[in-house]
Amino acid sequence: MRYYRFHDTSDESPKTLSELEILDEYWDYWYGKMCEKYGYQHVDENFSTKHCIEDWVTIHWAQEVLL
Repeated sequence: MRYYRFHDTSDESPKTLSELEILDEYWDYWYGKMCEKYGYQHVDENFSTKHCIEDWVTIHWAQEVLL
């Protein structure tokens, strides 16, 4: 499992989340937005957990860390 560290705006110390925690927190929101943008007919071919995590990492300026 991979882990990512980022700075949350509500806290000064960095937070670390696992891929599973990221998906638990972000998947439903991300998936809904992708369906709105690209349409439900493209869901299976373009949307994956990998893409969701990549987007989350980019948005949060997160970096992978070894634990």
